[in-house]
Amino acid sequence: MNFKIMSVVFKKEIKDMFRDKKTIILGILIPLLIFPVMYGFMGKSMEDSQEKVQKNLKIAIKDEGNSSFNEYIKSQENITIIKSQDLKKDVQDGKIYAGIEIPKDFDDSIKNDKQVELKIVYDDASQNSSMAMDIIKSMADTYSKGVVKERLIKMGVDESILTPMVIKEDIVAKEKTNVGRMILSMMLPLFLIIYSISSPMAAATDLGAGEKERGTLEPLLTTKASRMNLLFGKFFAITLMGLIGTIASITGLLISFKTSPSLFGGDASVVFPAKTLIIIAALTIFVTMIFGALELSVSIYARSFKEAQTYLSPLSIVGMAAAFSTYMIDVKDISPVYLNIPIVNISVVLKEIINGIYNPMHIILTFVWSGVYITISILFARYMFSKEEVIFRT
Repeated sequence: MNFKIMSVVFKKEIKDMFRDKKTIILGILIPLLIFPVMYGFMGKSMEDSQEKVQKNLKIAIKDEGNSSFNEYIKSQENITIIKSQDLKKDVQDGKIYAGIEIPKDFDDSIKNDKQVELKIVYDDASQNSSMAMDIIKSMADTYSKGVVKERLIKMGVDESILTPMVIKEDIVAKEKTNVGRMILSMMLPLFLIIYSISSPMAAATDLGAGEKERGTLEPLLTTKASRMNLLFGKFFAITLMGLIGTIASITGLLISFKTSPSLFGGDASVVFPAKTLIIIAALTIFVTMIFGALELSVSIYARSFKEAQTYLSPLSIVGMAAAFSTYMIDVKDISPVYLNIPIVNISVVLKEIINGIYNPMHIILTFVWSGVYITISILFARYMFSKEEVIFRT
């Protein structure tokens, strides 16, 4: 294999792809911007909705006995009491977020140490109404604790009798649990794998089936470049485009993580050390190379651009299945079986290192297996590229 010729093919393919503005827009700008824009709108809507309910809790109270609980609710901040003849209808129509029905004998039952049933009317299909329900339940819980305390004092009983055990937490982790890190350990492997599969797909489809369809593959085969030089030039071009797309997508996700922390557990203080970033980068390259070679093989086999897209679509499902299989796995109790399964092992190691766990055996085993899978993928692409009946398949 002539590396000089291969580099010429590589540069030619990269230049051709970047001459097309669609490559820059679809491969870089959209992946970079889609998550910040999407999560930005979602975060803003969620914050606006929460602020709207918390600052102006519109409720209606049906209370024939002028109970103390009614007065307690009215004494709370940011409460707006609205008159209502039909609580259910007004909640459904959105005039009020929730309605409270207080029984007539509420105070008498409380004084006589009886249990009282309080009805809260809300719409579980409405986010505002559900939030209002949670706020009212919290108020009712606080009021109930006050009643219990008064009953115990009246009986001459120490209120600590209700809590015979007090739990004292002693966390053995080296550092305080970071909610953002935990959420990233679930999301990042999934997104990395999906993007590493989908990002090189457009380039692979174009450099194989696309060239067949345009009639430019045959003239390329008549040049001095051998088929292996052509194959590896195209393969590295596809890998580079895949990496650029993946980096753009993950950068967009991390920007979203910082700008809309409420959607990610409210904790955006995640900083990874250099060794974590290096391992993540290496694993991302491995996944991109594995699927880049497979996608090029399928693209070469396909008769047309459209047929290649049809054949390549299931690969994304395979990647998602592999990532989801480790989605809820405990990183401190991983079966060795996972480390021998393609893509699954990469997802497992990603989860480990994001959580600060560096198991040398797991990392080495995953790197070795990834090297094996890359070799198999490239050999398969080489086989497809060397078959005349495949290249000239019409």
